[in-house]
Amino acid sequence: MSETIIVIESITPQVSVTFAADQGPQGGQGATGPTGPAGPTGPIGATGATGATGNTGATGATGNTGDTGPTGPTGDTGPTGPTGATGSTGSTGATGSTGPTGPQGSTGATGSTGATGATGATGSQGPTGPTGSTGATGPTGATGATGATGDTGPVGPTGLVGPTGPTGDTGPTGPTGATGAASTVPGPTGATGDTGPTGPTGATGATGAQGATGPTGATGSAGATGATGPTGPTGSAGATGPTGATGATGSNLTGFNTQTGTSYTLVIGDKDKMVTANNAAAITVTVPPSVFSANDQIHVAQYGAGQVTFAQGSGVTINSTGATTTAPKLRTNKSAATVICTASNTFLIVGDIA
Repeated sequence: MSETIIVIESITPQVSVTFAADQGPQGGQGATGPTGPAGPTGPIGATGATGATGNTGATGATGNTGDTGPTGPTGDTGPTGPTGATGSTGSTGATGSTGPTGPQGSTGATGSTGATGATGATGSQGPTGPTGSTGATGPTGATGATGATGDTGPVGPTGLVGPTGPTGDTGPTGPTGATGAASTVPGPTGATGDTGPTGPTGATGATGAQGATGPTGATGSAGATGATGPTGPTGSAGATGPTGATGATGSNLTGFNTQTGTSYTLVIGDKDKMVTANNAAAITVTVPPSVFSANDQIHVAQYGAGQVTFAQGSGVTINSTGATTTAPKLRTNKSAATVICTASNTFLIVGDIA
């Protein structure tokens, strides 16, 4: 059976209706409804085999675009990727100019001196300088005549060797005797005669002048010091000497004598006491004659602003290191000095004086 196709234009552009010989006409396409919200995407199934590509059908009319569905929630942020490798370090910038040098600090205290180092080894001894030339030998004196040799007696036993006595001075050498003519015919050996007396020793020739001393060679470094030998035994202690006599015991301060006037003359009762002079004005302390004996002493102290001056009584001699030796002064408030009688009417003042 053949088909008859009838195309009917409809209200909707590009829409056609196809009739088969055995069916009624097909109705037109209704309007496209609004697009519903997109459902969640299901898992992607395995991709099936690709079928053969069919013929491309006619493109249908584009329907109205549906409303855009609401935006879905933002998914969780994925994990941060690994940090990339650090880039290479840039070149170092130029060094800035050096600032001005600050002032030098004060020098610290000098540390204690370190221990002395060990002494180095002594060097070897330098070569000996050349020996000077020997002076000329003086002439030999004449040899005295040799006497006839006597018979030799039997040798006695050797006695003990006694201590060697001091060597006596050498006597002068006698003159050498004349030598007799030698005989060519050996005669019989005669008996040995007695030994004649020894002729006087001839005079010793003058000693030649000593040659000049050669130059001294350079001194070499001293050799290493040898080990110290063992210490010898300690000798016995000597007897203890007698104990010396005990010296006289010094005197103690026996009291104070407070003076507040501008003048005061020492008295015998001041012996071994401290006299305190206390006044705002200058004070004169007089050392009187014929009161104190040798070895007596009196102490004087300044207890106020008034400076104390020592004065000699009639016939008294004062010695001191003060600016005025015969009239020294106490230097300042709380200064003190001792007046010592060294002989009759003679005194030495020592202490904080001016």
